[in-house]
Amino acid sequence: MAVTTTDYDAKADTAFFREITEVFRKHPDAAKRYALASLALEKQLGIDYGRQYAVSTVEDGRIITEFHDREKQAAVIRSRICLKYELRGQDLVCVNWREAEE
Repeated sequence: MAVTTTDYDAKADTAFFREITEVFRKHPDAAKRYALASLALEKQLGIDYGRQYAVSTVEDGRIITEFHDREKQAAVIRSRICLKYELRGQDLVCVNWREAEE
């Protein structure tokens, strides 16, 4: 599923992006922890956040997001226990983990 520039309406949202850019400039430390993302792919998939929720996991270096109906399934809370860390530059990175038991 490809997303093209026609899936984004950035020109119509110029004032919004100008204000968001200013917020990121005013808060540079917080800006390093957050990103603004388009919902173009979710729109193509017909995702309705009013009736669905997303659960994201990291698998094999990829972020996998699954969508579930709010009314049919209870929200899943998952956590991982890190078994091995490596120091990479200034970052402590978990390189081996297991799923925590419920």
